[in-house]
Amino acid sequence: MKLISILTALICACLLAFPVYADDVPEQTDLQDAVAKAAPVLLIDNAHIYTNMQQSYAQGYEPLIDGNDAVIVLPLICEDDDKPDSVRISARLTPESPFIVRNYEQTVPLGTHTDSDGNAHELYLAEFRLALRDDRMNGSWPVLLETVGSGAYTVYVNITDGKDLNADEPAPAAEPEPIPEPQPEQKEEPVVLMPKILVQSVAGGSVQAGETAELHISLKNTSRTEALQNLTVTAAAADPLILRSADTLYFERVKANAEFEAVYVCHLPTDAAAGTYTLPLQFDFAYGKGMTGSGSGNVSLTVTQPVKMEFPQVVLPAEAVVSDRLELHIQAINLGVTAVQNVRAELTCDGLLPEGIAFIGAVSGGTSADCVLNVQVSSRRGAELYGDTAGQIVFTYEDESGIEHSETQEIALTLKSPFSERRTEPKQASPNHWVWIMTGIGGGILLLSAYLIYRYRKRVQP
Repeated sequence: MKLISILTALICACLLAFPVYADDVPEQTDLQDAVAKAAPVLLIDNAHIYTNMQQSYAQGYEPLIDGNDAVIVLPLICEDDDKPDSVRISARLTPESPFIVRNYEQTVPLGTHTDSDGNAHELYLAEFRLALRDDRMNGSWPVLLETVGSGAYTVYVNITDGKDLNADEPAPAAEPEPIPEPQPEQKEEPVVLMPKILVQSVAGGSVQAGETAELHISLKNTSRTEALQNLTVTAAAADPLILRSADTLYFERVKANAEFEAVYVCHLPTDAAAGTYTLPLQFDFAYGKGMTGSGSGNVSLTVTQPVKMEFPQVVLPAEAVVSDRLELHIQAINLGVTAVQNVRAELTCDGLLPEGIAFIGAVSGGTSADCVLNVQVSSRRGAELYGDTAGQIVFTYEDESGIEHSETQEIALTLKSPFSERRTEPKQASPNHWVWIMTGIGGGILLLSAYLIYRYRKRVQP
């Protein structure tokens, strides 16, 4: 023992003999910098959801309450290439928090964990189960999670199954409600809606200019409960419509949901333009218990102009020789007011071959138009190739409504053989020519006879 005491005294004397300089002692700031450089950089993985998490930190993560425990999950990732094998994390609680204060420090190893989508990630996954006090208060309570040398993270735990902070305050006593005095029952009369009259249909709504039409207008009382009393229907005709009947019609009563008919006689002048015109109707009536009502409606009338077309007779020769070529002049005259469309003529005749259809086109009102139809003359079908033949020319056109009209002309002519025109008959002499011929012949015979007699007598005489 004495030897040990002597050795200890000698060692202390030697240590005191060596000087210690300030440069040999590291400053505290240098130590802190060294620790900071050695500590890993940890960040919360706020993009993924792991076990015991209902949402990610980016979605507003909120710890679960499992019975009497609050489950806090803290996923940390390290950005350093040299990741530590583990980190130490501790939960710091305040005295007024609803948690039982214990040592909630743990070492979390670096591991591979799978998120809710099945993807694996390398991180530090810390899970704290904080025991809740029985007398816990409702509210949102902060929990500070610290990592050694890396930082701190605050997570809020929402308590909803504890006591209310204002539960200790006595609630004010409810004042007794006064007992209402019985009131006599008042029967509310039902609201009566005003009936409405609708135009159902119109018969005779298409009128030609210059004519008088009878319009049968079908009307309906659309009310299923109210009848109409003292109903008047008034028509307000405007140019070019002219009413030939009374403009106001009277109906004493129209049953609920019933149809009735109003008849007006309408005239249109000959110069009325084609188109659609409106005949306004005004309804006035009584219903219910002395209440009055009114309404209106419109009737549409379609006005058309009469179509007056004239086609002059097409001129053909009385006779035509086979193989001849004819030019037929087709003319169309519009005597009406409105234009007609697609005016055309089609010839059909045995022995005549037209070169298509004669198309004139549109002809405005009060104008005329024409065209030429070339026709080739041929023989008739059948045994008799030549002789009389007949056919027709059909004129077709369309009015403004697209309705097609047609008119027909009959034609006839005689077909002749091309050889009959070239054959020459021998000329017959007239009776006067024969007289002179016979006279000449007789004179010649007499002269010949006289000459022969003269020769004979000359021979006989010596």
